[in-house]
Parts: sequence; C-alpha cells; structure tokens
Amino acid sequence: MTGLPMPDKDDTPRLEPELDKALSELLEQTRKEPLSPRLQKLADRLAKALAEARQ
Repeated sequence: MTGLPMPDKDDTPRLEPELDKALSELLEQTRKEPLSPRLQKLADRLAKALAEARQ
C-alpha cells in the first residue's frame, strides 16, 4: 500500500510574522469587547490554532 510521506517537523508551515501579529491583535480585541457565544467559540478556536502554529 502506498501513501503520502509524513511531513518532517521542518516541513510544517510557519505562521508569517505579519499574520501572527494581526491575529494576536484580533484576539486581544475579543478579550476587550463582549462577544456572542458563537463568536467566543470561534475566538477560542483561533487562539488554540495560533498557539499550536507557534510551536
């Protein structure tokens, strides 16, 4: 059975600095303003994905 090769750790895409900064600012703003429950869940997911991308 053939499959796709597993990517090496070095092949993992990195977050661009400008995107990282913009997303961080957006998440900071979500902490300052009231959000609907749906938007809060999305903000939480974004925060988790951002943290994982930084690793």
